[in-house]
Amino acid sequence: MTIEILEVRSRRDLEDWIRFPLAHYRGDANFVPPLLREEREFFSPEKNPGFRVAEVRLLLARREGRTVGRVLGLLNRLETEKLGFRRGRFGWFESADDPAIARALLAELEAGFRARGCREMTGPHGFSDLDPEGLLVEGFAALPTIAGSYNKPYYPRLLEGCGFVKEVDYLETRFRLPEETPALIRRMEERAAPAARADGLRLLTGLNKRGIRTWAGPFWEVLEEAFAPLYGVTPLSAEQKRFYERKYFPYLDPRFVQLVVDRANRLQGFFLGLPSLSLAFQKARGRLLPLGWLAVARAFRRFDTVDFYFAGVRPGANPRKVLPLMALGMWHSLRAAGVSFIETNRELETNTLIVGIWSRFEVINRRRTRIFRKPLS
Repeated sequence: MTIEILEVRSRRDLEDWIRFPLAHYRGDANFVPPLLREEREFFSPEKNPGFRVAEVRLLLARREGRTVGRVLGLLNRLETEKLGFRRGRFGWFESADDPAIARALLAELEAGFRARGCREMTGPHGFSDLDPEGLLVEGFAALPTIAGSYNKPYYPRLLEGCGFVKEVDYLETRFRLPEETPALIRRMEERAAPAARADGLRLLTGLNKRGIRTWAGPFWEVLEEAFAPLYGVTPLSAEQKRFYERKYFPYLDPRFVQLVVDRANRLQGFFLGLPSLSLAFQKARGRLLPLGWLAVARAFRRFDTVDFYFAGVRPGANPRKVLPLMALGMWHSLRAAGVSFIETNRELETNTLIVGIWSRFEVINRRRTRIFRKPLS
């Protein structure tokens, strides 16, 4: 049966592209559906400024008139400027369990990337590292965070069959928060925190959502400086930063936002967490209306899990003094909220310091996601 590859050009095609995962994962207990309203905005060239810094293609695979796969390909101009060469990115890959479908989708992107002079093709990526990235290769029996990756277990085999190999792996860890104060936290309170305060560092307290927004500019400054050397991190335009602020800041819970400043009130580090919304998003089934918003609102009031998202320290600041203040602030907030479990978002497996810290706790589950690479030159 012939597989037809179509480029998304109409609203109807885009709606089909966005909705395909809802049918593809129907009945899967660990699939967390995204909110359709947010997906329509994110994949709109008029609304998402990522389309203005990248050449983007959305492809559908159809067989006998039925959608059986999808993928997005992009060539990010800002990434090209950073790397000094062209890298073709692919993301949001979904396919039925048929190698022919995966080959048809990825070969179409590959031909385009070769024509544009790309040295390699890597993914799954988004427009930036703030988007979903990585293909799940271990830990399929666990529920991801709303920003985590999830896919069918056969997906790695499909990519490998198309000539892709491992580039880097990320780890996501779920662990139990101990009831007793860990020795590491006690040492921070007794030694590291007093030394940090003596240096003029302090943890901001009494934050609310409006107060958090006033730190948006310094947050982006520290994030970009701290994350720039990491794999796959792309620079962001000013428009993209505002777009991500509108997308993510409304979900921030001030209790789990830890900001450290110096004597000059200059931001030196940030640590962001969020009550787990995975179950709420499952209950919403992709829609906030009519009752999906109730599930999300309840998730902010009653939860036993907090997802850790980002932590960064300004280059040049002393992480041995900044990190303890943020960790202590988060520890006390978690204990006050009665949190039992932590979910970490993706961290490079080579970040042995942080992965080792999480391993000191009672690990419940560890998920591994992978970026794949195929050389084109």
